[in-house]
Amino acid sequence: VVPRDAATLAEALYVGAARAAAMQSASVFSPTRSSGSGGSSGASPATVGHATPGSTLGAGRSSPFGIRLLAGDHVVQQMLVIDHEVEIVGSGPSVTSIRLAGDACLGLRGSARLAGFALSRDHPSSGGGAASSSSSTSVVVPTVAAVGPTTRSMGSSGKSPTLIEITQGSCRIEQCDLSNPIGSAIRISGAHTAPVVTRNTIHGCRDTGVVFKDGADGSLSGNRLFGNCSVAIEVHTRADPLVEDNDVFDGRQGGVFVYNRGKGHFRRNKIFRNALEGVEIKQGGRPLVEDNDIYDNLECGIFIHEGGEGRIIGNRIHSNSYAGIEIKDSSSPEVRGNDVYSGRTSGMYIHSGGHGVIEGNQIHQNWLHGVYVRSKGCPHLMKNNIFKNDECGVFITENSHPCIEHNEVHANGLAGIEVKEGSDPTIKLNRIHNGNTGGIFVLARGRGRIFENKLYNNKLEGIEIKDGGDPQVVDNEIYENHECGVFAHDGALGRIEDNRIFSNSYAGVEIKDMSSPIVKNNRIYRGQTSGIYIHSGGQGKLIDNEVFENGLHGIMILSGGNPIMSRNKVHDNTECGVVAHIAYALDVAGNQIYGNRIKNTQTVKTT
Repeated sequence: VVPRDAATLAEALYVGAARAAAMQSASVFSPTRSSGSGGSSGASPATVGHATPGSTLGAGRSSPFGIRLLAGDHVVQQMLVIDHEVEIVGSGPSVTSIRLAGDACLGLRGSARLAGFALSRDHPSSGGGAASSSSSTSVVVPTVAAVGPTTRSMGSSGKSPTLIEITQGSCRIEQCDLSNPIGSAIRISGAHTAPVVTRNTIHGCRDTGVVFKDGADGSLSGNRLFGNCSVAIEVHTRADPLVEDNDVFDGRQGGVFVYNRGKGHFRRNKIFRNALEGVEIKQGGRPLVEDNDIYDNLECGIFIHEGGEGRIIGNRIHSNSYAGIEIKDSSSPEVRGNDVYSGRTSGMYIHSGGHGVIEGNQIHQNWLHGVYVRSKGCPHLMKNNIFKNDECGVFITENSHPCIEHNEVHANGLAGIEVKEGSDPTIKLNRIHNGNTGGIFVLARGRGRIFENKLYNNKLEGIEIKDGGDPQVVDNEIYENHECGVFAHDGALGRIEDNRIFSNSYAGVEIKDMSSPIVKNNRIYRGQTSGIYIHSGGQGKLIDNEVFENGLHGIMILSGGNPIMSRNKVHDNTECGVVAHIAYALDVAGNQIYGNRIKNTQTVKTT
């Protein structure tokens, strides 16, 4: 129904809508194959209505129709609002192009389909607003689409002009090339607005490539979005699109931005080489980010801040310049089942009051720490596998209070877990082993409740405490470490209680340098040297411990060591039960020292 000699796209829409409606009204005994309604740049809705006879159009329903754009360059001088169910199809983006002049844009408010052409805007400096000699020419293509409302004019927006503005309906945009040097490519708004945007190339936009806002739904799938000056995809104000199988890369800012209560389901996308974050979430944004590859971004893989939420599930996040995932500002996401590795700083960075549940992730081979918690960070880490990071498995500092439970922390370059500067974590039910230094290191006024963990086969100590560190170490198994089980030095404090400390290469517990922990009700046995070694001014209280079957002495007190000993059982050690320097007053009656092979007690000269 659209003549081949239509001079412009606006004329093709106008004539096509009118003649399709006329054909529909003439078809009394059979349904029409196609129905349409069209936006016009030169004709008002009233003009199209008067030109289209029949009660169907008068009732607000019209027939679909199609426009085939011939090869060449087509210019749109004015805004087109397309309410019709029309297919506008080109011969391919490399062959057919539409250029928008000035503030012109395509407004889609129905079930139109756009496919197979390039759509761009003249740059203001190009002078492209002049009439083009290559006007649009059209032929009929059959269409099958849902019926839409009649044409309405669209007022100008105060924002930078977009190429396509979608405010109603469920249109389709596919296999197009979209580029806008002064604005966005596609802006989608309105509750239940649900377009399908698929297999397009969206690039070179000065603003965001695709925006979903104001409750919009729809899907963005199989597209390539790159080289945009702002983020590639933006979701806000309760919009909830499905974004899947896209390549989002080489943006001059970030890849995806979800904020102001935006949602969305992002899955199976590749998000890489963006100048900022791969994904940014803030201000109550709550997306589901699932099964994506997020890598080689120049800042974080995922950055969650200013109260951001959301679920980060099953992604592969690697090789980003900053943290794989950063959480701050009271943000509280769920981060589960991700593989976070080869980051150029830490795998996860939680700080400035960041929260969140970090569960079931593989966090490995990052250049700094596996998980870095600072500045009152308070995440809940559980059931993660944290290994082979260049520095600590988990590093906690600056008054942070995380809960760390049921994790496997092993083979990290420094301590499995380090706690310092007033931090007070809960560390429970973890397996911390095969570290290249120690298992847990508490220093610089660090605290923490450390209980029911297994710490073994670390190259240095199972637990090291220094510089005013004051943890509670309760009911752990500390064994087969290559130096001490517990090493307290340089003014360490702490409470070491109800632990089983055995088969360590050096002493089960070593105390020195004016350190003064409470060591109570532990079983310390089968160490390769002495069970407890206190020297160099070490102090503390030894109460109700059982110290037995150690390779040298049960308890050795030398070089000004001066602990308080009460109600300990020291027996069956290979050499002496207690060896003490001559100035130490051993309370033999207050302790049970028996069955040791050479002597139960031995006094030696102070050196």
